[in-house]
Amino acid sequence: MNEKFIHKTIEQFHSKILDYVRHRTLRKHAGEPDLREDRLFFLLLPLLNGNQWDDEHEQSAISVAVIYCALTAHDQIKELNASSKSQQLTVLAGDYYSGLYYQILASLSNIDLIRALSNGIIDISEKKASVYDDVKQSFEQWMETIQTIESLSIEQFYDHFNFAAYKPFVRRGLLIHRIVNELELVKQGKGSRFQDSLSDSEQHLGFSHTWLVLLNQELAIQKNKMMEEISQSHLLSHSLQQYLVEMYELRMNEQVSVMRER
Repeated sequence: MNEKFIHKTIEQFHSKILDYVRHRTLRKHAGEPDLREDRLFFLLLPLLNGNQWDDEHEQSAISVAVIYCALTAHDQIKELNASSKSQQLTVLAGDYYSGLYYQILASLSNIDLIRALSNGIIDISEKKASVYDDVKQSFEQWMETIQTIESLSIEQFYDHFNFAAYKPFVRRGLLIHRIVNELELVKQGKGSRFQDSLSDSEQHLGFSHTWLVLLNQELAIQKNKMMEEISQSHLLSHSLQQYLVEMYELRMNEQVSVMRER
């Protein structure tokens, strides 16, 4: 297995998901569903690493990807306020994806996974609400909040099918992606509700450094820990290790020394 095969497998999975969520009006006005490569990679990680994988695994993985489509669509409305036709259709797109997720799992009669993912969606929604509801937390608590939002559904998928050994990679990988995205918004002079929440918490609770300094430090720490886990793990094939290194722009034998006073 090489990088080309990994990309091809992800692209085929991407196409299968689009087959489930095709709706001309919604896609015309609300845009394509959010199917990030790293999320799809982690959903397929057990397959790519040679674990047993059948139709139930495939359909369940598709349903989890659709959950992320729904949650992302609803997030877009919270950021923009639903007033225009396209924004209102984005709300409907989120609801549409939510219905599809239940439909896919119901067709498999996978009640246990439905229950786990449904409870997880409640947890994720509560964490997302804290971003919009003027909640004050420590920087560490905000990182835990974001980690839950980003990776919980995939972790529950892993737990259900006894793939829990892969959880450290998805937890750290998706957190790195979120931090990189927030820092890129800062570079572009753009804000986000999450950045506002960090700033408010910093002002009310007092962080050891500014939230922006802490976020940059956290990125270095998470990348270093990810590199350590990859290099010390005997679980992943060499091709998958290299794919993760390149996807998150890690450096082999990278030594990161970050001092934080919390």
